[in-house]
Amino acid sequence: MRHHVSALTRGESGQSLLETAMMITIIFAVVFWMFEIGWLMYTYSVMANAANEGVRYSIVHSGGDAAGTEATVKNFATASLHDVTAITTSITFPDGSAAPPNRVRVAVTYVYIPYLPRFISAPTMRTYAEGRMVVQ
Repeated sequence: MRHHVSALTRGESGQSLLETAMMITIIFAVVFWMFEIGWLMYTYSVMANAANEGVRYSIVHSGGDAAGTEATVKNFATASLHDVTAITTSITFPDGSAAPPNRVRVAVTYVYIPYLPRFISAPTMRTYAEGRMVVQ
């Protein structure tokens, strides 16, 4: 009986090793893509929240402190472990001035740098937030 079983499996030696090698590459690729997409979505969320923080800062300080607004945006992004050298901040006043009750708009542009740059091109993310300064 032992001779009969070995005759059945003789042609299949190494098959499971080959199947495992083929599947492990696919599994790793899917896991790394999921990680990369998760980090991309997290980065977009951080940049959108950084723009909101810039609007809040600008509203509290009557919109006149553009350098402080930009520093607030970069500090928020730094706390989230992002490279702040790739962030560009634009502060504009759609109604013409920084005096209340006019609007302030903070736009954040960030060039996303992927962890797998050979397989993913670097998208540029643009987020913006807008708020109105109200006198009470």
